[in-house]
Amino acid sequence: MWKTFVLISIVLTTVIGGMLFWQWKAYSKENESTIQTSENAAQEITVKSSERELLITQKVTGLTAGKEYKVDKPESLFRWSCINIRNNPCESSDENALKLIPEQNELVFEYMIPIKKDSKAFLLEDWTISLPEIAVTRSSVIIVDSVKSGGAWVAGAKLKGFKEMDLIDYYYFEGNGGAPAVYWQYEPLQATESKNELFTYFGSREINKLLISEFQGLKDFPYVSVIFTDQMKEQTSNGLLISKPGIKEDDFKLKMFNYFYEKKFRNLPMDKQWVIDALASYSAKLPASTEKGNVVLHEMKIKLTEEELGAFLNTINTSSEPLTIQKLDQFVSEIRGLSTRFFTLNEGKMDSLVPLYFYDPRKVAINGNTITGLEIIFEEGKSMFPFIETMKALDYGVEILADKETILLRKESNTYRFFLNRNIFIYNEDDYGLLEKPLAIINGNIYMSGQWIETLFKVEIEEEDDEIIISY
Repeated sequence: MWKTFVLISIVLTTVIGGMLFWQWKAYSKENESTIQTSENAAQEITVKSSERELLITQKVTGLTAGKEYKVDKPESLFRWSCINIRNNPCESSDENALKLIPEQNELVFEYMIPIKKDSKAFLLEDWTISLPEIAVTRSSVIIVDSVKSGGAWVAGAKLKGFKEMDLIDYYYFEGNGGAPAVYWQYEPLQATESKNELFTYFGSREINKLLISEFQGLKDFPYVSVIFTDQMKEQTSNGLLISKPGIKEDDFKLKMFNYFYEKKFRNLPMDKQWVIDALASYSAKLPASTEKGNVVLHEMKIKLTEEELGAFLNTINTSSEPLTIQKLDQFVSEIRGLSTRFFTLNEGKMDSLVPLYFYDPRKVAINGNTITGLEIIFEEGKSMFPFIETMKALDYGVEILADKETILLRKESNTYRFFLNRNIFIYNEDDYGLLEKPLAIINGNIYMSGQWIETLFKVEIEEEDDEIIISY
């Protein structure tokens, strides 16, 4: 008896110990994963100019000593190297030095970017080394210019300091996130900061104060350096907006709203830019630049009230989270209280429009059976049922005839014929005229209103809070 008790105790101790060890390992892995995904860093980038190249020193801090980091290097960088705190080459786990291990909490990179000696202006984009496994939360750019002094340097971050000396110009820029774009031109630029510090504009062009106030209600408007110049084509880059000095005020307003929504969506593909176009044009109270943007905006103005459209835009503008196409549908659904997939269905369609419809979220039961996947659409105040699916659930045989315009229904000895483009139907070979077409094509599918279904097929449709019931 005593030996049995001891044996059981040993077994239980072993099992419990194993469970505790397993839980600790699971916790450790989970904790380690959390640490990895939340690792943040800061970087300081120093740019020294010469006639034909820019010499860059990039120091990334806030790393974990002894941890391996993958390195992404743009093709535009040359003679690059990594040095540790003792000025020795960084430890690497591969021959190409693209996986580096910091001794302490930092990595320092040195590299060169070639430039044309006689260039009147240039723009640096995607010009620094990145570590994909970390999030850079703060970047500073120091420019030491001993060759191109007298010109102007602008970064897509706030200008925190500038010192002009006889032989050297010093610039200090600082901002949130990764490395900003950097612009240089031969001609000088005057810097003026907006009162709310939303942006700094460079050049002789003045910006209307009333126009600036329109951007103040936009939550988390990303900082932007606006450059009015003829030395570079109009474009936006990371923290920069380059525009012609003679741009019309309305066009500039549209550019600023476009910039705001581009940053909120984060790398929206070109075939979905109509979304930004529609939002920017509505905010700026100006026509959209694309045909798809115009028709989308027109459709929303038809299907939503002015108050609903205003609430939709306000939800977008005050949201602190990155936007997605699906979130736009979510915002519209919450405002109307009915679900929609308007933006999702239009996502990949540049040359056509899927109209804005709302779907009844309630489940549908027909003859006591819950029918999955049967979506009811609201159209002009009517509940529209998918005709073929509803008829099949009511035990009708359904056949679309060869002309693709006629639908034949059979049940026992009774037959119906419906026509897509005629306001008649045939019941048991007798014609019946109607005041309107009983069938409608919506998004390429055939629908019939609940009222016509009740009248023509002698069924009853009951609407409850969470269910729609169709029965004889």
